[in-house]
Amino acid sequence: MSNHNKNRRLDKSLDTEKGWSLPFFRKRAAIYYDGFNLYHAVDAYKRPYLKWLDLKALGRALAPADEVVKRVVWCSAFRPQSKTKMKRHDDYMQALKARGVVARMGHFVSALDGCNSCGHTWHLSIEKQGDVNLALSIAADAEDNLFDVCYLVTADGDHAATARYLKERFPKKKLVLVSPPGRFPNKHILLYADAHIEIEREHLEASLLPAAVRHKKKLLAPPKVIERPEAYDPPELREKGHLKMIVNNG
Repeated sequence: MSNHNKNRRLDKSLDTEKGWSLPFFRKRAAIYYDGFNLYHAVDAYKRPYLKWLDLKALGRALAPADEVVKRVVWCSAFRPQSKTKMKRHDDYMQALKARGVVARMGHFVSALDGCNSCGHTWHLSIEKQGDVNLALSIAADAEDNLFDVCYLVTADGDHAATARYLKERFPKKKLVLVSPPGRFPNKHILLYADAHIEIEREHLEASLLPAAVRHKKKLLAPPKVIERPEAYDPPELREKGHLKMIVNNG
């Protein structure tokens, strides 16, 4: 046996004895969130603190050990409503950006609807750009070869077109459909998905943002601190605050 082969065998035995392992290449994963689809699913739990959700940590919880999450994209829209709710939405967006999440924001428009029988009319708020932003993000990132595995978080059948495009244009890229908690997987998207998983409440509980998130916008500027809105405080803090208020009032 040549000295070269002996050295290779010796190196391999040393790796085994010391608990080392040869390096392996993990697949690149990208997570794409349909923001309002996920929001309404989380809102159904009636536990507001779950809305202060770290989407990057959630993506890491969903991806297996042989994948590394390289990109997280969140598509949502600002709805003209109370200043308090708008502030919470903006704070959440800033916190996500501080965690490295790419935020693609759309908007809402007001439309008039009505009943042909009674003539009653009302205004509707309709989200614009959300689905398009999600579809274009996946298409552009696939074109730029930024991922090997695409996680699509939605239960909206409109994204079946996005799934079909990805699998027809990039058949070697894996598509995983992720159902928001408590939602059934969309059967039209399942036709093109290579796998399906569901977000469970345990994933949400383990993937919350901290009470304060530091965001450094500019190189020389001091970091900005985004504080968790009081409405998203976990139950134990809200209960303590309630007890303190009762004692003070007494």
